[in-house]
Amino acid sequence: MCYFFYFCFMSKGRFNYYDPEYDPKVTDGNELLLVVNNNTFGFIVSQIRTKKVLVWGEDYDNDELQNPEALKDILLGNYSSVKAVVPSVTFTIIPKDLFKETDIIEYSRFLTPEPDDVLLTNEFDVTNNVVFAVSKTIMEVLKNKLNKASIFFAGKVFAATVNFARHDNANLYAHIEGNRLQLLYFRNAEFAFYNNFEFNNPDELMYFVVLTANELGLNLDETSVILSGDVNISDKKIHRVSDLLPKVYLNQTKMVQLPQGFLSHQILLLSGLTLCESLVEN
Repeated sequence: MCYFFYFCFMSKGRFNYYDPEYDPKVTDGNELLLVVNNNTFGFIVSQIRTKKVLVWGEDYDNDELQNPEALKDILLGNYSSVKAVVPSVTFTIIPKDLFKETDIIEYSRFLTPEPDDVLLTNEFDVTNNVVFAVSKTIMEVLKNKLNKASIFFAGKVFAATVNFARHDNANLYAHIEGNRLQLLYFRNAEFAFYNNFEFNNPDELMYFVVLTANELGLNLDETSVILSGDVNISDKKIHRVSDLLPKVYLNQTKMVQLPQGFLSHQILLLSGLTLCESLVEN
């Protein structure tokens, strides 16, 4: 089979991949998966049954999602499923046996939301729920695109991708998007730690990774840092982390079908949405 690699830079966005057989008019059986930040968004269109990626684009201005022009044929399709993963800097993870959906306002006391933030809930994993705040900016972008139950906390999606693959006590998982770092750790195959941090340079990134590893009691020489997101093997961020943690690897977990030559760690959160079902809505 011949694959068409299409790197087209346009209006601050780009297609990383566009299948030559993709027809935007055919939406039945396909899903639109979005990663939305305060200013930009990325997306893939994939087949639900085969998990084959048909289109992958990123770094588009949010205006294009609210009022599609260049991507109108793709974004306005009547898909079988539409989901979004969003960041949140303030959240709380609550064991399921303590969680009550009617107590959302009580849980918000553990958060520091902005006045216009919207509180949402997800099932974080099999034993925990998460309550998280989403900015008004992001919610406005997603308005009329999907229901709240299909908006997923980035940490929940990250955890789903790790649970999809084998993990052990020696792995500390790190996901980087822009200047936001997510760190995740499982002990004895059970969720043990999650947090996210804002960093401004490779030194700060290294600091948060090392600080977390030390707080978890991990041996720096024996711990493998498994990286995903906005990183590559020549990245200064990787080199700085490996100064103190010599075992640094790119996440090779594959949840969707990508053509040969594409790196699965770069599409981890978007592909992780294929593992998420609409669960809890406040």
